[in-house]
Amino acid sequence: MSRLRLHHRQQAAVDAAVQCLLPALQPLLLAVKPTKTAKGFSNRAKAGSDTNRFGVEIPVADGSPQAAIDLTATILNTTVARLKQRPGGASAAAAAGLSNWTVVHAREDALQLAQAAARGGGKSSSGGQPQVLGLRQACQQPQLAGLLVVVEPQVADVALVEQLLDEVWAGPAALVVNPGWGQQGAAPVPAEYGRVLDSVNVVYSFLPCAIQGLLGPKEGAVLRTADAAGGATAGKPAPWRILLKQKEEFVQVGAMPRRPTSSDLELAFLNASAASSPLTKTAKFIRGLIPGKKD
Repeated sequence: MSRLRLHHRQQAAVDAAVQCLLPALQPLLLAVKPTKTAKGFSNRAKAGSDTNRFGVEIPVADGSPQAAIDLTATILNTTVARLKQRPGGASAAAAAGLSNWTVVHAREDALQLAQAAARGGGKSSSGGQPQVLGLRQACQQPQLAGLLVVVEPQVADVALVEQLLDEVWAGPAALVVNPGWGQQGAAPVPAEYGRVLDSVNVVYSFLPCAIQGLLGPKEGAVLRTADAAGGATAGKPAPWRILLKQKEEFVQVGAMPRRPTSSDLELAFLNASAASSPLTKTAKFIRGLIPGKKD
């Protein structure tokens, strides 16, 4: 597969994720009472609020630190661009300018690359450059105001993530990108940190998965979309959809109110494979939210 093709697939995933994020993010940005500080815009939001933390989980072409940096930059730039296109979005887009973000890298290799790029970089078309910190470094700050994005924290980092979100950060919105605890086969998160993970509303997740079941290897994906077609409705949380790959199509074979475990996926795939009736193909909106799946 060509690099250009991979780029287009990832941009499609970012577009879908931002589409799900903006309905919740825009009101928070418009509610900010901007007070310019050395660290960007501060606001009077209470630290530890459970309503302004969001998660996006997007597959990346590789696991390199540069890929994590590029994905984060694409998400932030796309967010500003899409806000400008929304009714009344100009003010929100200004509040979401890059200089009002703090990017926190959990990976040391990504942090070093990002800080080196920030030292040598110029002003972005999306409004300056974000502050770049490591996770431990961020937790040592007296306070972080403004918008926050935490990139690729792992299960081992969850105590620091809790400290950052609950004790240090006090801003309008925070975004957690590709946390390790969302990946298939990840170690379980200690129960005492369940609250902070539950406080992060995953607005978009598309995670390919593979299961070695009784009927042989099966490929599929887990999909969650909030505040988009097929997402949260009538005040109900968006479901986690279990998709089975059949030829070149993803077919929905289950849905759950919580994130499916490997056992849940295996059972859903087994039941679908054993069913005699034909499976219903994914709805049109699901194809539109899966990278590379277009009509």
